[in-house]
Amino acid sequence: MKKKIGTVLDEELLLKAKQVSLIQKKSLSEVFEDALRSYLSNFQKKQLVEATKGNMRISPDALKLIMEEEGVFES
Repeated sequence: MKKKIGTVLDEELLLKAKQVSLIQKKSLSEVFEDALRSYLSNFQKKQLVEATKGNMRISPDALKLIMEEEGVFES
């Protein structure tokens, strides 16, 4: 379900968003939704990194050995 909101934006930022909407042939609402989704996704990733930061206790030498193992970067 969609909900109408009101907000105040920087005039130059709004102009750039309108230009993007014209180039991409999307509504301004779609551009804002895409931008907000991207922002929230990045925010959640940063939160996860911060929440787990420092949980792995390993010496730099041990980490280097692990990273040099064959197949570590292969998929």
